[in-house]
Amino acid sequence: MRLRLIILVLSLLAFLSASTGGYLYYSSLRRAAIKEAERQANTHIELIKKNLSSYLSENTKPVKALASMNEMLEMLVRPRREALNRANAVLDLFKASLEVDVCYLMNHAGTTVASSNRNAPDSFVGKNFAFRPYFQQAIHSAPSTYLALGITSHKRGVYFSFPVFETGEDLPIGLVVIKASIDQIDKKLSLSGDEMILVTGPLGVIFITNKSEWLFHTLHELSPEEAARVALTRQFGEGPWPWTGLRFQSDTSASDGDGNRYIIHGAEIDNYQGWRFFHLRNERAIAEMVSAPFTQAAGPAVLALCILIGISVFVLYRKASGEILQRKAAEKALRDSEERYRTLYHHTPAMLHSIDREGRLVSVSDYWSEVMGFSKNEVIGKPLVDFLTPESREYAEQVVLPQFFKSGFCKDIPYRFIKKNGEIVDIVLSAISDRNTEGRAERSLAVSFDVTDIKELKKAQNQLRRLSASIMANQEKERSYLARELHDELGQVLTALRMDAVWFQERIQGSSGDGAERALAMCNLIDKTIEEVRLMAIRLRPGVLDHLGLVAALEWYTADFERRTDVSCVFEHRRVPDTDEAVATAAYRVTQEALTNVARHAAARHVTVNLQGDEDLLYLTITDDGTGFDMATLEDSEGLGVAGMRERAALLGGGLDMDASPGKGTTVYFRVPLNTKTRT
Repeated sequence: MRLRLIILVLSLLAFLSASTGGYLYYSSLRRAAIKEAERQANTHIELIKKNLSSYLSENTKPVKALASMNEMLEMLVRPRREALNRANAVLDLFKASLEVDVCYLMNHAGTTVASSNRNAPDSFVGKNFAFRPYFQQAIHSAPSTYLALGITSHKRGVYFSFPVFETGEDLPIGLVVIKASIDQIDKKLSLSGDEMILVTGPLGVIFITNKSEWLFHTLHELSPEEAARVALTRQFGEGPWPWTGLRFQSDTSASDGDGNRYIIHGAEIDNYQGWRFFHLRNERAIAEMVSAPFTQAAGPAVLALCILIGISVFVLYRKASGEILQRKAAEKALRDSEERYRTLYHHTPAMLHSIDREGRLVSVSDYWSEVMGFSKNEVIGKPLVDFLTPESREYAEQVVLPQFFKSGFCKDIPYRFIKKNGEIVDIVLSAISDRNTEGRAERSLAVSFDVTDIKELKKAQNQLRRLSASIMANQEKERSYLARELHDELGQVLTALRMDAVWFQERIQGSSGDGAERALAMCNLIDKTIEEVRLMAIRLRPGVLDHLGLVAALEWYTADFERRTDVSCVFEHRRVPDTDEAVATAAYRVTQEALTNVARHAAARHVTVNLQGDEDLLYLTITDDGTGFDMATLEDSEGLGVAGMRERAALLGGGLDMDASPGKGTTVYFRVPLNTKTRT
């Protein structure tokens, strides 16, 4: 009897100990789950806020560029049919390029005079939107962004407006507007099934949400006065604006009419006064986070193995999906770039052609065919010299083509072409080469000018310069786009993958030593990949150049150059004025190209980069103590690097000079005017 009592007491104590331990474990797990949910919510909110801010401001620069187009000013100053057609063409181009809903031009009275949706049933042409805040702010010289439901289209959108000025005038004569769709942003929010996002206006009307039945509802019941204020703005349609039924118990807790309780986090939206977004997560889903690990710990080993396999498959799937998305984004960017290049190539009013290493024509522009009188089928695949006079053919075969495919560059070559009708035309040809991965010139891009007409020659040269500037600008845009895609999209995927790997490593720390080591190795590999992606993005287009300016960008790049090459690099600067984007980009790229040449050819031990300016000019000097070269051979041997630096300087009305001698190093001098009015 006494032994039975002892066994009973021991059993009760064991039961109580197990129960107490289970309760303590469950409580600890619950606190950890809630803390983890809070941490994830804060991280997710920052990502969502960043994505929202990026989307709601992505057309700020394009609308400024649209407002500066001469076609817009001409339509407002001299509204004729030809001006209207040119303005509509530009609006159509911006709409297609930016993939937005509509681009339109308004006069000083608020009436739409040109629009990309002019042929649509809900055309804006002739409609007056002077009551819209984006008009009222922009017409007083203040660029504006505005969220609203379209009066005519009944579609949600974000409006970007910018005033149009006459040259030398301070008061705008009209404005341009870009309207981007809001409908797609609901689908772009990366949310789980138990999460909701609400973006509300100043009076609490829900304008963006992944819960469609709450669209244009309100967070709280509107009083008659508040409803009248919402209706007066005409920002959210004609109403009514019913209440969602959400009741807030505190700043971070609320419940709806169905009894669902939510943890709420809110934040202001940058650049949109009074606008807020809220992140709601169902408390029931958080509670399930507590029971799941508890069940896994008590489950059989087979279940744990299945979970391990499932997580591994999920991780591999996420990684593969990320790589596929990255590749698709890169392919789309490449297709867009090629399409823009083809458009520029065929629509530029200059004779453009390309030849392969055998001197056969592989492409000609529409203008080339028009001037020469041949169709493309008649010339593609034939030697270029077949269209030259005998003297020009001999000069091309014996001198120009051998030197071109050796140096990859030729300039102002005099030729005489024979048209289809037998007419001889004197031209001047310049060309650059397209090199393969081994640096060998494979084909050319050549432009020819008719020197018999000086005015046409100057016009074509200006168009070539604009083409060069457009290509460089497009290159910068592609660099920025790829850098942003690498940093934002792939960076986010890798960050999410690392969070999952850390979570997995923490969960199996005590149960599987090998698994925990593999998870830790996975975390280290992800960290290394994140760092490599960050460096790739920075080298494509350093964010510091856009956000902190030229001085900070050069400080970073010279330090990075010294780290990568072991060449001592000193950056000096004084009295550097504020520079616009074009000057900053050109100075940065010239420095980048010059230091790349130092690393490749100079065998230098020390480089000095000096940046200074005065009221009118910015001066940049790069000096190395390397092997140098003979300046007399520069024109014959310089490649695309030096030519590209000279072109960047010329496009901004500046200049680039070099000073070098064998054994005494090289100095590059770059100067550019700071005042845009003095640039040619």
